[in-house]
Amino acid sequence: MKQRVYKSLVSAVLILLPLAAMAVESTLGTELWSRWTMTSGTGVVDNSSIIKANGIALERGYVDMKSKFSESISTRFTVDIFSTDAQKDGAGLKLKYAFVDFADLLPIPDAKLSVGLQKVYFGSIYDWDYSLIGKAPVDEYKLASSADYGISINGHLPSGLGQYALAAYNGEGYKKYGANLKGNNRFEGLANLRLTPVTGLTLGASVMTNSAEREKDINTDLPVPGYQTQVLADALVRYVVGPVDIMAEFYNQSVEYPNDDSKDYSASGISIIPIFNLRNYLDHDIQILARYDRWDATDNKADKHLSNAITAGINYNFMHNDSYVPAMQLQLNATKKSYDEDESAAAYADELKDSFTIMAQLKWRFSQSL
Repeated sequence: MKQRVYKSLVSAVLILLPLAAMAVESTLGTELWSRWTMTSGTGVVDNSSIIKANGIALERGYVDMKSKFSESISTRFTVDIFSTDAQKDGAGLKLKYAFVDFADLLPIPDAKLSVGLQKVYFGSIYDWDYSLIGKAPVDEYKLASSADYGISINGHLPSGLGQYALAAYNGEGYKKYGANLKGNNRFEGLANLRLTPVTGLTLGASVMTNSAEREKDINTDLPVPGYQTQVLADALVRYVVGPVDIMAEFYNQSVEYPNDDSKDYSASGISIIPIFNLRNYLDHDIQILARYDRWDATDNKADKHLSNAITAGINYNFMHNDSYVPAMQLQLNATKKSYDEDESAAAYADELKDSFTIMAQLKWRFSQSL
């Protein structure tokens, strides 16, 4: 597996270098996340506390190339290298981004057309900067992938009022491939809007529609029981004033099974994330962070559960680039996750799913003009 990873990476670089040579501007960058994770939980037999996981791994290793060919055409290609037990050598490789941006192509001011494997403009997922180690809420609870193959129109509203995006995606995400769609051939549709009515205040709303599997079997023309349609909605409020940055996000998933409506269900959640920056009060760039998640899948009787997660964290950014963006960062997060036994399915009874997780991560990134 290691040889395949190395060969794939070298092949990608050899293909991209000639393209970079043709570009007006090109940068090659890397970002690496080395993480220690320790998770404890409740034992099945005597309810004692046990260590469920404890290890160090390369959670992410991004190799990123950005090229600008003209004022209106630019590209991005990103490879994701990661530790995984799915491969015998403990390493995997997949594409994260591979898209082209066309500016000034559309008769819309400040709009660009993006084509390829790109960001998913839903909720906070597309501008999530991993100040906390965990994923963005809608990615954490698998409402949407962070990237997908598709076409999008995205841009800025006049007078700095905000941003928008309209997109159509395959629905694969970047971790999957066509066969995972199980015959489904409908695109995901997405609309996203961010407004900044006053300085420091951001209001956002996103809607996405998608489906899974095929409505009728392609060979027998009979209804497929697993066929489902989804409507995803997200509302976001963020307020930044001085050293305080606080975000609240509400997300909802409505799932229907047209061929078996007994399976219909909806799920919803809320996340609140406050961040306090201490760099103006200390000689060091330090952040204190917290996060509260409540995820409720109340209508699905087969998998009914209500979970709460509380996270506390601290970041120490001890190296920066020329724009004062952290180039090397030490992060520490502690998360307590619990399930409401009265509002959860039998599989979550007796606190068997409750857990406490500590993660420490050293993250560094750099880029170099070619």
